Amino acid sequence: MRIIIYGAGAIGNVVGGYLAKAGHEVVLIGRPGHVKAVKENGLRLVTPENTYTLKIPAVTGPGEIQFSKDDAVFLSMKGQNTEEALDDLKKAAPEVPVFCFQNGVRNEEIAAALFKDVYSVMVTVGAKYIKEGEVIAPFSAPGLLIMGKYPRGTDEVLESAANALRIAGFTVTTTPDVMSYKWGKLVENLGNAVDAITDANRSEINDIIKGVRDEAKAILLKAGIDWKPQHEVLKEYPSIIPPQGITKFEGSTWQSLSRKQGTVETGFLNGEIVRVAKRLGTKAPVNENLQSIVEQMAANQELPGKYKPAQLRSMLGL
Repeated sequence: MRIIIYGAGAIGNVVGGYLAKAGHEVVLIGRPGHVKAVKENGLRLVTPENTYTLKIPAVTGPGEIQFSKDDAVFLSMKGQNTEEALDDLKKAAPEVPVFCFQNGVRNEEIAAALFKDVYSVMVTVGAKYIKEGEVIAPFSAPGLLIMGKYPRGTDEVLESAANALRIAGFTVTTTPDVMSYKWGKLVENLGNAVDAITDANRSEINDIIKGVRDEAKAILLKAGIDWKPQHEVLKEYPSIIPPQGITKFEGSTWQSLSRKQGTVETGFLNGEIVRVAKRLGTKAPVNENLQSIVEQMAANQELPGKYKPAQLRSMLGL
């Protein structure tokens, strides 16, 4: 199985980097600047133990790849870019299996409208991508991946991908009920926008994040959506330990603002709660306001930390 990493950002580069380091055949699809850097100097994978320079083929789009029946695509771009990316992939490889290594739960839905074999992956992997050609993997172990066929099930293609990832050092579990894990990760990720807006230590914003999540939990309960709390899941995997002493979380949304990308994936996180609420005929004002604030910051190319915690608390009515 050759693995195509489609969306060579933070998660994509870490997953692709560890796979390549283990000798697996990998191709990266990324933005032109990153692809140029990787072609010229290799991908720098920075881990707590060492820094590796990995020679990995890199291209800017699926149309540049000659696909074969043994390929699989690991989708790892932000959710707001999924639809356009999959349209391009469909033209190049209409039968390829697609694995969604993304936050949120809507990417799988988009992929399943275009591809027959879609898989979902709950990702708990430390990854920071700020500089083209380089990615930082701060966890002592590569990370945890819980994988399943979408919307339910397992199969041989799933197990083949899982085995490749295990060889690369990831802790991997396959399950027929992967979406309950993805919903649990979504609830965890609802705090990403708060981190990005305030750029504050978690001790200063934990109460805000709790308010955001509490609203979401009530809506998911009303909707009858099963979700597995992230902290309960991680108790089962003691080897997946984030670096100690972290007080500030610089996650995917923070990184998007920091790199002035113009968009964030909040619509696929907090926006998903708003979407479920609307379907129920109710509202999710805290999550809706939070989404609006961070999307406006992204559109204006404003850096993390525009608002202090007290200001955001007031804006959200918490």
